[in-house]
Amino acid sequence: DKGVKLCCSLDPFNPSFIVFRHTLVNFIVPLAFTTPHLKATTKHNSIASKPLRLKETSTRLLLQTIHSLEEVFIQLERQTTDKVQFEAMSCGGKMVGMIGVGTLLALSTIASTSAEITDVGGLRRKRLADSNQMAPRRQLSKSTMDEELASRFFLPASSNRQSSRSDKNDVKTSKKEDPLDIDMRTLMEQMNFDMSMSIMTPQPTPFPTLKPTEQSNAPSFSTAPTVTDCENPGTCENRLRDQIFQVSVRVGTVDALDDPASPQSLASEWILEECDNDPPIDPCTETQIILNEQRYALAVMYFSLGGDNWNYGAIGSGEGEWMSPLNYCEWGPTIQTQGGGSYEMLECDEFGNVLNLNMQSNNMEGTIPPEIGVLVYMTSYISFFNAQTGPIPTSLGLILPLQTFDVESNNMDGDLFKPEFYGLQEIVNFRASLNNFRGTIPTEIGQWTKLQNLWFAQNFITGTLPTEIGNCVDMGAFLFYENEIQGTLPTELGNMNALTWIDMEDNQIVGTIPEEFYSNLDLEEVIFKNNTLAGTISDSVGNLPRLATFWASFNEFSGTIPTTFGNLANLEELELQNNRLEGAIPIEFGSMESIEFLSMESNELTGTIPSELFSPSLGALRILYLNDNRLTGVIPNNYGQLPRIKDLWLSDNLLTGTLPIIAEGEFLFLEELLLNNNDLTGSVDESLCLIRNNTVPGGQLGVFHADCQPSADGGAPQIQCSCCTACFE
Repeated sequence: DKGVKLCCSLDPFNPSFIVFRHTLVNFIVPLAFTTPHLKATTKHNSIASKPLRLKETSTRLLLQTIHSLEEVFIQLERQTTDKVQFEAMSCGGKMVGMIGVGTLLALSTIASTSAEITDVGGLRRKRLADSNQMAPRRQLSKSTMDEELASRFFLPASSNRQSSRSDKNDVKTSKKEDPLDIDMRTLMEQMNFDMSMSIMTPQPTPFPTLKPTEQSNAPSFSTAPTVTDCENPGTCENRLRDQIFQVSVRVGTVDALDDPASPQSLASEWILEECDNDPPIDPCTETQIILNEQRYALAVMYFSLGGDNWNYGAIGSGEGEWMSPLNYCEWGPTIQTQGGGSYEMLECDEFGNVLNLNMQSNNMEGTIPPEIGVLVYMTSYISFFNAQTGPIPTSLGLILPLQTFDVESNNMDGDLFKPEFYGLQEIVNFRASLNNFRGTIPTEIGQWTKLQNLWFAQNFITGTLPTEIGNCVDMGAFLFYENEIQGTLPTELGNMNALTWIDMEDNQIVGTIPEEFYSNLDLEEVIFKNNTLAGTISDSVGNLPRLATFWASFNEFSGTIPTTFGNLANLEELELQNNRLEGAIPIEFGSMESIEFLSMESNELTGTIPSELFSPSLGALRILYLNDNRLTGVIPNNYGQLPRIKDLWLSDNLLTGTLPIIAEGEFLFLEELLLNNNDLTGSVDESLCLIRNNTVPGGQLGVFHADCQPSADGGAPQIQCSCCTACFE
């Protein structure tokens, strides 16, 4: 890289460039156009499919150096002594120039005083005969210098080589012709350089300015450095190429630069064209380089995620479109939500760094490119409800300030918890539900101590819950339903005192609910549904004052139903069905004034149905499932007093007696009444038939099952019913 910069990008008056004019003329310039590593086909240069060319200023410098070489040498004789070192090597197909600037005096003798030339990786290194001693300098007269300069650089190649050989015989009697000893005039003619181009005049510096002699018409120049001409499109493009290459090395997409159809190549072409903008992109200012990298990363994301088909921000979409010449902080519109709110698609901080990307529901298709890791100041990436595919790039781990990562409801896959992500210790929200992610939950999850929301439901995560999950003491919502999690619930769940919502439905968890779990007093939603949990439900459940949802259905819980459920004034949904619960229904259920959904079906409950379940105080209750148990006794006379009841299932029990009459105004919202497979007798009262949905004015009852089917031997049915929708024997 340094070699490329020396011959293509260095300031024309940089001291390193001037001092080593011999190296430039004899080594670097020829190599720039003869070695395969620096041709236009080089991997690094192919990102834009444009030739790597010398700047005009570099050519001017070579001409000026040749014309003024006599005065340079005279001035060099006056300088103090030190040491000049030059090393050049070929490393993996790249040149690396390491230059130590010191005394320029010894350089004047390099062209003629050399003990040996050693080939190092295809480049030439000149060393003195005695590495421990400084070689004596030749005293060159003005006439001798003129003759030597003319013969070396301005005579035809054959004469030049003859002169060079005769001179070098003074030092070494036998030496092979140097294949890199190229005549500069011939070289420049081959490169179609304009020999008449003007020469830049430098700014004055503290060093003495060399005056032209009578024999030279070249302007004077100084050895002080000046700023590289970054407005030159050639310099701009070369610097941007170098920056893009360095970005690709960091995020692992160097190979993609060879594919002209890749998002990386498309983004490279686009950003290189900005060198021709008015004003052009700035590739030189250090702070701007960081912003250029982010601009490039956003462009890669656009091409990688099907930007032309986005709902918001697509090219041609109007205000806020991406890829415009504007500051990228102006990309992305303000989006209005259905609820009357709004959000910004792209937000920057005060320094122009990308802070937030919110691309939810934006019709994005494709993979999140590794260049997302360039956005190292980003705190939030939200892209749920899209069609993103592929894995989460490991480069996400480079974004250390990241607080929110939300890719729910996409088609992504690969490992969800990669080691590269463990260092994201600022993460607060990590949402990846409804994808195809795999892998296990690592113990390092305990390092995310600021985590508040961990959602990875409906994926293919396996393994067990690590005990280190208890370190996430700020966790508010832990959702991992519909995965393949096995093992038991760690007692450390009791450390998560900020936990309000935990959902582990549809996994393979076994064992019991740890008693420590009930110490999370802020719990509002607890879902254990459809696992293989066993044991009893602790009476401590009644100590959760904010509990609104408790689903423990489809497990293997046994024992009696805790009466302490009656303490839960905020409980709205209680699912206990499909377990092995036994005993009576607690009369304390009559105190759950907020209950809306109460299901105890398919257990082994016994005893009678308490009349407290039909108290008008349970005015919110809409669903009551008591079917498929061993309940006995009669149906309470007040069963019609639940003002909002919609479904009442009492089937498949051992109930006896007759069906109570309902009063006018009761069961106004009843849709399903299941009484079949019991031992009820008598006739269905006309009051129930009047609430059928096929009568006038009628009601809502559309499903009415009873044991009204005559027996197989022709006997009378258990119940006489003229308005039932289905009769059972």
